[in-house]
Amino acid sequence: MDKRISSCDRRTLLTSMAVPLLLPPTIAHAVMANSQNVFKVGQSLSMAEAEARFKEGQKSAKYLLDHYDEICQGGGDNVRRYLGTVGTTSGLFGISKVMTVLADKADDFVEYTELSNEILKSIQQADGSSYMAIFVTTSTSQTPPSKYFGDAKIEIKRCIKGLDELAALIGI
Repeated sequence: MDKRISSCDRRTLLTSMAVPLLLPPTIAHAVMANSQNVFKVGQSLSMAEAEARFKEGQKSAKYLLDHYDEICQGGGDNVRRYLGTVGTTSGLFGISKVMTVLADKADDFVEYTELSNEILKSIQQADGSSYMAIFVTTSTSQTPPSKYFGDAKIEIKRCIKGLDELAALIGI
C-alpha cells in the first residue's frame, strides 16, 4: 500500500478517491458504441437525410402527444425517450443537428434560428419536467408527478407547433 495513503485519515482517503469521479469525462468516455446508425462520425447529413429525419421528429412528437397518457404510465424516462433525450430511437434524437443542416433552406435565417431555438427549448423544458416526475415520488415534495407531466405536455404542444411552423418556413 502507498505509504502516503496508509498514514492518512478516512476523510483524506475518501477525498482522494472521490476527486477522479467528479472530473469531467475524458475522450475515452465519449467513444462508447452506439446502436443508432443515423449519425455517422465524421460525416454530415445530406439535405434529403435531414428532411427525412425532421419528418420523423414531427411524427415522434405527434405520437407522443397522441399517446401521452399511455406513455406517461411508463414513467418520466419513457417520455424522455420519445423526446429523444434518452436513447437513440426517437425521431427527435439529434434534432439540433438536423435543424442545422436544414438552415440552408431558410430564406429568413433569423426567423429560422428563433424557431429552432424555441423547438430546442421546448424539448429541454419537457425533458426537465419529465425528469422531475421521476423523483418527485421519493422526495419530500408534495407535488404529484401529474403536475410535472402536465407541464411537459404543454411544452410538447409548443414543440409540435414550432416543428410545424419550421416545416412551413422551409417548405417540407
